[in-house]
Amino acid sequence: MKIGLVGGSYQDYSLPFNAERSVNLYPVFDKQGKEVSALYGTPGLSLFGTAGVGACRQNFAAANGRGFVVSGANLWEIDNAGDTINRGTLLQSSGNVTIAENGLQLAICDGANLYIFTYSSNAFAQVTDPDLPTCGTVTFIDGYFVVNKVGTGSFYRSALYDGTSWNSLDFATAESSPDNLVRVYNALGQLWLLGSTTSEIWTNTGSSAFPFQKISGGKLDVGILASCTAIALENSIIWLGQDDNGRFSVYQTTSVVPSVISPEPINLRFSQATLPEEIVSYTYQEQGHNFVVFTGGGLETSLVYDLSTKLWHERAYLNSEGEYEQHLGYCCMSIFGKQLVGSRVDGKIYEMSMDFYSDNGDSLLRERIYTHLVDEFKRIRYNKLNLGFETGVGLQSGQGQNPLVTLQLSKDGARTWSTSYTTSIGRVGAYTTNVNFRRLGIAQQMTFRIKISDPVKVAICGSYLS
Repeated sequence: MKIGLVGGSYQDYSLPFNAERSVNLYPVFDKQGKEVSALYGTPGLSLFGTAGVGACRQNFAAANGRGFVVSGANLWEIDNAGDTINRGTLLQSSGNVTIAENGLQLAICDGANLYIFTYSSNAFAQVTDPDLPTCGTVTFIDGYFVVNKVGTGSFYRSALYDGTSWNSLDFATAESSPDNLVRVYNALGQLWLLGSTTSEIWTNTGSSAFPFQKISGGKLDVGILASCTAIALENSIIWLGQDDNGRFSVYQTTSVVPSVISPEPINLRFSQATLPEEIVSYTYQEQGHNFVVFTGGGLETSLVYDLSTKLWHERAYLNSEGEYEQHLGYCCMSIFGKQLVGSRVDGKIYEMSMDFYSDNGDSLLRERIYTHLVDEFKRIRYNKLNLGFETGVGLQSGQGQNPLVTLQLSKDGARTWSTSYTTSIGRVGAYTTNVNFRRLGIAQQMTFRIKISDPVKVAICGSYLS
């Protein structure tokens, strides 16, 4: 009998109701394959370069092919060999950062101050124009840098293609509601003004007085909770927001009617974050999947939405105590033909790839908790569980020569677990290995948990009971 192996992470308020979890595994679907669905291991990390010692706060792939990282209080440039050079110093060494460019200059905002890096001269300086307000975030649209003034609903635009020059009269205010403006963001060719509880969409009308005007009807009755979660992807904009009742949700929209794409178990995870306003997000593409990663802000693990499958899963780093933490990657840029992520811990820059099976040498623990198995609470004998692993993936030497999968059982709704049982998923070339567990016992309700930590390729296609 085939059972439901594949799924996302949707542990609910009550574990006996739903304990389903996928950590460092993500679902894939293929109607033409042997199975219509499978679980693949998420990419690992390999050290690419080091940008100082401070935690990475943001990175940016410029249109001219140059890569930049804000680590601690410094702006670093990184080249295709992983070598770095310090390009300037910010006033603040912590907190989230937004970055934008106009083709000539790079603008960096640390939540209070604005800095300009000029590509042609490699000059870096804080913008000291007295007409520039205390700015929360920065974006670029139609030749102008745009910033929001902290603690207000106002936003300002720079001079044309010059982020060092500002005029105190070149501003406007989002006035549909009295909430403060939290993020300015260029998406879908429009200027999105994301407030704490409401949002507005403005467009460039070409007016000589002030080029941006609110679109008729362009008001959204939802705001952004964490300013650095706004992501433009697949002709839509996605962000972590909250409504008038303070309810956390992830929204996606192409218009003034946003849709909630986070189910209640995921919203519960966001609500449990200790500093939800500091959560950040980044996006990357791999094997036809567009992923949006939410991390930081005291989340237990990093939460990931896959736009291809519309499912959520978790990414996590295994610490020295054997507990899950957030994934090491805090920000991501696609550059030099690689996906480069900046570490939330220090200035290390990692290449992230499906070709790596560890977190730069540290174990990458993959875990799947199935949906509960129950048949009107009848007592059922479970004789054998067969797992459809891609087998024969063992390494030639070292850990992973004989890669193992561990199984644990729960008969009380995933509140307690049995001792661990292990079996091999096949030494190198052992492609006909049968991955199964026998004599699993009798239960009214059964839940399976499997784990794999060896640094090998993980692909699981199907799961069967007999």
